[in-house]
Amino acid sequence: MLDTLRALQCLSVWRSLVAILAFCFVASATFGVEAQESLEDAREERERIRDEKADAAAELNAAEAEDAELAIALRDITDIVNAQRAEVDEAERLLGDSRAAAAAAEASVAASLVEEEAMQESLAAIAVAGFVSGGDDQAAFLSSSDPTEALRQSSLLDQANVDTVELLEELRIIQEDRRLAEADAAAAVADAEAIEAELEIKLVDYEAQQVVQAELKAEVEARVASWEAEVADFEAEDARLAEFIRAEEARLNPPTPGGNGNPSVAPAPGTPSVSGFQWPINAPVSSGFGYRVHPIFGTKRLHKGLDLGAGSGTPIAAAKDGVVLSAGWQGGYGNTVVISHGDGITTLYAHQSSINVSAGQQVSRGDIVGYVGSTGWSTGPHLHFEVRVNGTAVDPRPYLP
Repeated sequence: MLDTLRALQCLSVWRSLVAILAFCFVASATFGVEAQESLEDAREERERIRDEKADAAAELNAAEAEDAELAIALRDITDIVNAQRAEVDEAERLLGDSRAAAAAAEASVAASLVEEEAMQESLAAIAVAGFVSGGDDQAAFLSSSDPTEALRQSSLLDQANVDTVELLEELRIIQEDRRLAEADAAAAVADAEAIEAELEIKLVDYEAQQVVQAELKAEVEARVASWEAEVADFEAEDARLAEFIRAEEARLNPPTPGGNGNPSVAPAPGTPSVSGFQWPINAPVSSGFGYRVHPIFGTKRLHKGLDLGAGSGTPIAAAKDGVVLSAGWQGGYGNTVVISHGDGITTLYAHQSSINVSAGQQVSRGDIVGYVGSTGWSTGPHLHFEVRVNGTAVDPRPYLP
């Protein structure tokens, strides 16, 4: 009775273990299927997003697009082209592997055929020898006029008596191996053909996206060249303006006998020569003095003043008492006023919508010299304000309260 109970307990434990193992197997299989489906979903989503970006880039009118749109489209299509190039490379690698597998399988089929033919020839020779001898190898030997042939037939008959069954089994195995090799070869060829067809589709997509990429890249390069030409023109114009300021300063403030003329460096902030400056408008600084990078093209140039963001028409005040050196159009600066404050220091007020002073006019700190606008090389209403020492732009901040 006790043995029976123990046997039942062991059976119960075994059934529990089997159930747990079965559950784990099913759970693992389910998890594997779900993980595979999740991976496929992620791939499909990635492909969908990529296709949408490619379509958007292809539909973009490059000539009419904004710089930011153009840059984003070029970045997206470049990423897509790189991804497709990687897929093409992988497909070409798989195609090479598949063709190699097909060649190996076909070679195996050919080898099996040779081996099968040899085996069939051996069996046929055994059968012929048996037929000729009538099954009596001794009689066949005595009746033969060729002892060598008689010995060969006798050997074949001995082989037939002993190994015919084994030879037939070997032939069956060889034939089965050949059929498997033929199936493998057919599968490898089919795989190669499928991969080749997929590769052709990928190559068509890849080449189409390359065309889009080339068009967008050409437009970006043209705009970069145009931007750089504008920068070069602006720099040349700025040099002319600096020379004009120096000449006007020398005319208005001729060197005194025994003096050293205008200072060549900016006076330190707080000294009498730079005291009394005020902000020309009450507005935030949207871009400071110093080198800045074009947000789209990445090219770098020196920003020679402060950009103060304000609405169009906002009054602009003279930063300090002085004499207006020029008031008018200055190319990339647009409508511009330049005021001399003595000691080689001038201030510049650019991109005005309209000017309220004229050259040679005396102005006091706080007088309205013009109004904020977006003339010249400007992307929106703002005041570009500069401080120059002997015509060279310096950081305005030390001169301002």
